[in-house]
Amino acid sequence: MTQIPEITVHGRFQPPLHINHWEYVKRGFELARHVMILITNPFQNEAFEATASWRNDPESNPFTYEERTAMFTHFFTTMGISMDRYSFKPFNIKKDTSFAELDPTVPNLINVYSEWSNKKVATFENHKLKVIELHQPKYKPVSGTIIREIIKSTNDLSELPKLLIDAGFMEQAAPGLLEILSARNN
Repeated sequence: MTQIPEITVHGRFQPPLHINHWEYVKRGFELARHVMILITNPFQNEAFEATASWRNDPESNPFTYEERTAMFTHFFTTMGISMDRYSFKPFNIKKDTSFAELDPTVPNLINVYSEWSNKKVATFENHKLKVIELHQPKYKPVSGTIIREIIKSTNDLSELPKLLIDAGFMEQAAPGLLEILSARNN
């Protein structure tokens, strides 16, 4: 399969990376030589979205933009993905100016599985951006909410990886998350 030069994927990734995040991002790497990862709600200040009300809850957004990119970078290094294959950009999905900053020649991969996903497809298309719809079912019933609850309620960081992996978090992503959590505790 011939790869296109670049594609975007996007998400809040609070935190990256559970199995469904990885299946989505991995599809971007399969389709393109370079993946631009658009981190939504980058600074926890996006406008309220009724079809995805959890997006604005501070409890649902415990990690900063910088922490999320650091976790991704650690994960990609562990997975052997070269740094020249990806980059990051803060992306406020509720602001027209964020869409205006995107290259209209670069396709945007959107996994469509909910009312919110359908709304995102329409929003990208309304901004005259190319969309590749991915109708990828969730690989595993993973909940970011449950993963955040495990992180919040586990005091012993040595127990955290097993609990997270059992909940659908990528094993290779656990060290990057632990590094961030350890830094916060120091």
